[in-house]
Amino acid sequence: MKAVIFDIDDTMISEYDYVMGGYHAVAKRLSEDEDVAMSEDEVFEKLKELSQTSYKEVYNRFLDFRGIKRDGDRVQELVSIYRHHKPNLKLYDDVRETLDALNEKDIKLGIISDGDVARQKNKLKITGIENDFDCVIITDELGNGDISYRKPDERSYIKMAETLGVDFSEMLYVGDNPTKDFFITTKHPIKTARIIREHGIYANAEYREGITEDYRIESLTDIIRIVDPR
Repeated sequence: MKAVIFDIDDTMISEYDYVMGGYHAVAKRLSEDEDVAMSEDEVFEKLKELSQTSYKEVYNRFLDFRGIKRDGDRVQELVSIYRHHKPNLKLYDDVRETLDALNEKDIKLGIISDGDVARQKNKLKITGIENDFDCVIITDELGNGDISYRKPDERSYIKMAETLGVDFSEMLYVGDNPTKDFFITTKHPIKTARIIREHGIYANAEYREGITEDYRIESLTDIIRIVDPR
C-alpha cells in the first residue's frame, strides 16, 4: 500500500458527539418557545430519544410530538442552528498514533468525505489535523454542490489517485458506513477497511448490494499492520 484514505465521521471523529452537540444547541433554542413548553434538558432528551429510531426529520417529528404544526421556516432555523453550532470535538484516541506511524512509513494520506464543505473542513481544523493530509476531498466541493459526487461515486477516488500519483490497487480506504464506503470496489481494485466505533451512526446499516469490506478493524492502529505486514 502506498496511500491510506480516510473518511472523517465515525472514523477519525465521533459523529455521535457532533450530533449531540448540535442537539444541545437546538434544544436551547426550542426551550425558549412558549408552544414547546419544555426545559432545555427535556427537549434534548426527547431529540436523543427520537434519534434512536432515525436521525431523519428529527425536528419535524419533535414538533409532531408536541402537537405543533410543521413550519418549514421554523425547521430550517433549527437545521441552521445545528449546522452552525460550535462543536466540542476531539479525535479518537487511535488517530494521532496511526497518522504518525503511517507518515514514518512514507504512506501518503488522504480524505474523502461527504457532507457540508465548511462543516467538514472545520472539523479537521478544530481537531488539529487539517495539515496532516496530502489531499482532502469533500465530495460536495468537488462537484460544486452536486450531490451525485458523493460516495460511492467514483470521481472522488479517481481524483485522489491522480493527485497522490498512485494506482487504485495501492490505495486503502478506511470508513464506517456500509451503505457507501465499500462499494467502490465494484469499479476499482481499491482495498477497504471498516472501523467499528462505539455509538457509530451506521453501525447497523445494510451493506450496499452486499458488498463488504476487505478488512474489519476495531482500532485505526490495525491499519499499520495492513499496509506493512512485516
